[in-house]
Amino acid sequence: MSGPNFFVETPRLFLSYLLPENDAHCDFLVALYNTPEFIASIGGSPTTITTRDVARTVLAGRFREEHARNGYGTYLISLKPEGADGVDKLDALRAATLVGTVGLMRGEEPDRYEAPDIGFAVLSEHMRKGYTKEAALGIMDYLEKEKGVRDVLGFCNPENNASKAVFRSLGFEDRGERALRVFGGEVSAVWAKKGMSDDLTVYGL
Repeated sequence: MSGPNFFVETPRLFLSYLLPENDAHCDFLVALYNTPEFIASIGGSPTTITTRDVARTVLAGRFREEHARNGYGTYLISLKPEGADGVDKLDALRAATLVGTVGLMRGEEPDRYEAPDIGFAVLSEHMRKGYTKEAALGIMDYLEKEKGVRDVLGFCNPENNASKAVFRSLGFEDRGERALRVFGGEVSAVWAKKGMSDDLTVYGL
């Protein structure tokens, strides 16, 4: 992670790092991970990230470790303020409204596939505005150009129609359902970025 001045820009959004030293980022993670939609997306069990201090520990630990291990991880989605094109980009980033997260993740050995999977979460009041799709396309484009990441998987609960709709909007292909070792053998709907091999065993699935 290269610090607070890093960002990827899309037409309406900034994508940047979640910084453990930033109280607003820690508080935002608590708010995001305790929305009904996020809790439903992780199977209905309440998250353990319920305080600023816990969030700071997670951001400084697991989130930074993912970036260090893979060269990518989870990114903060911020909504550009009006008039952002006419001011310094870093000033605009600092004034941006925090709306969600998007990221590419790969587990640790032995529960690690040969392609990362994309994940996303947006605050309830910012859903159904196209931000998730825009952020996902933006970070995939950046990581393909800068890191050579071309193949991306998508996993979600088979009943999670909202996530399925996002994958469909991204042009991902429905590859059915599989028991995934990375989730302890839990059955998941599997999606794959267009152009990936028809044989998912080449990615370790």
